Amino acid sequence: MTVLSLLSLILLFLIFDFFDRIDNVLSKDPDFLTIMKYFLYKIPKFTVLTLPIAITTGTLFTYGLLSKNSEITAMRASGLTLIYLSIPLLILAFALSLFNLFLTETVVPRSVRAVKEIYDIDIQEKDKAGTFSQSDIWWRDDNKFYSVNIFDSRNSNLHGVSLFEVDRKFEIKQRLDSNVVKWVNPTLGWEMNDVSEYTFSKSSSPQYNGLKSLPLPIKETPEDFYRVQKDPLSMTYSELHSFIDKQNEYGKGVKGLLSDLYAKISFPFVVFICAFSVLPFAIKPARTGSLALSFISGILICFSYYTVHSFSIALGMAELIPPMIAAWSANIILGVIGGILFLGVESPE
Repeated sequence: MTVLSLLSLILLFLIFDFFDRIDNVLSKDPDFLTIMKYFLYKIPKFTVLTLPIAITTGTLFTYGLLSKNSEITAMRASGLTLIYLSIPLLILAFALSLFNLFLTETVVPRSVRAVKEIYDIDIQEKDKAGTFSQSDIWWRDDNKFYSVNIFDSRNSNLHGVSLFEVDRKFEIKQRLDSNVVKWVNPTLGWEMNDVSEYTFSKSSSPQYNGLKSLPLPIKETPEDFYRVQKDPLSMTYSELHSFIDKQNEYGKGVKGLLSDLYAKISFPFVVFICAFSVLPFAIKPARTGSLALSFISGILICFSYYTVHSFSIALGMAELIPPMIAAWSANIILGVIGGILFLGVESPE
């Protein structure tokens, strides 16, 4: 039932997304294969988002029908406890949580990046239109500081580039200025044109040297300048952690990103939390006879997780609560509620 629910939800998400995005996709008249790749690469992301709902639906239907037909009552009458009856479900839910974590760390980041690249480059052709162009870019690499006035995505050129090399006391040792830096190829990298080189020394005045061309030894490629702001969903835990460390070195605020970092570990385990929390609602029809009411109640309590989780992450990004609490508060709250309901159902009538 869980697999059937998962496939149905993924198909439903794809249909909604198709009708929502089809006008923008068809505006540039892409080929059929590109359109298919664009929507198929969204399946891993939809799988991660819908798996908690799928396990909730599967739990409610499976245990609900057993309870409705008094089979749960018969098994409990023979001495089996609710904890024992829930072991197969909890093992499955925990395994699916690990599977969800595996997807978020491997498949989902790559698929999200692929979707972004297909839409921006293959469909909208933003690199040709100059939409990817950025201005006022700067970054640091060890003792070197780089400044770029404009990146032109139409020809992958950097304009108004300055390189500052400093010593341990942050005194400038060398400065390189170039009006235009061109991207040659992945092997040769960048080439600076019309270079002005200034060398500074305490014992003498600055030395000037004009050069026609000079290599710019940076590891960044044109694709790195397409998106200055990166989506946490398109990065793994280690990639996001490295991105945060780099932003911290640049002197930028990173506390808001820490909530997203910790959520990469906490969110996949909502599969286990949802299965554990809705189990009491699945057992309830044996006493009340209302499978529909129990189903609706279980679905609502799990959908409330998304609301609480999103609200907590927003508070964490606004630095109103600690990032770790923001990432795990929804899991803890829903887990406590599920535990209380579980104990209530397990208690003798």
